[in-house]
Amino acid sequence: MILDLGLPDMDGGDVLERLRSWSTVPLIVLSVRSNESEEVRLLESGADDYVVKPFGMAELLARAHAAMRRQVRATTGEPVVKAGPLTIDLAARFVTLNGTRVTLTPKEYRLLQLLAQHAGNVVTTNTCSKRCGAHHICTTPTICGSSCASCRQKIEQDPTQPQILLTELGVGYRLANPEVAQPVTN
Repeated sequence: MILDLGLPDMDGGDVLERLRSWSTVPLIVLSVRSNESEEVRLLESGADDYVVKPFGMAELLARAHAAMRRQVRATTGEPVVKAGPLTIDLAARFVTLNGTRVTLTPKEYRLLQLLAQHAGNVVTTNTCSKRCGAHHICTTPTICGSSCASCRQKIEQDPTQPQILLTELGVGYRLANPEVAQPVTN
């Protein structure tokens, strides 16, 4: 997807955030703005690349091909991410543990969704804070950790010894041994 920030009736950054709430489609942002802080904000919000106008068509095509190569979703649909007994179906927006559906708050779901979208990588506490509902920079792990702790109560066999939702001390959180699978059909 190519998203121009100069939309007539909505901010392109808002479109990016809404899209990333349910999709991992490769996305390149186009803008006339050459502001480093804006580029960083949009890349951290989920853009795969940021291209400043004017640009050459060959460059845009090369960046699009690179974004598609990096894409981790299955070619037939949005991924299902598994971490041990936990399954996160991003397309259907539900989570199961050992085959039983888990009821999550919106913040808990956004946390697992974010970790699933970054399967195999650590997500920083600042990114968790921004993407999971806090409107400030996370300065201590306990601020972001409340959603993590409540989520662990629902998905871990022993929340004091997490095996699925892991903390990377001083950095953030990640899913343990995630794997991307084909969508689940009901």
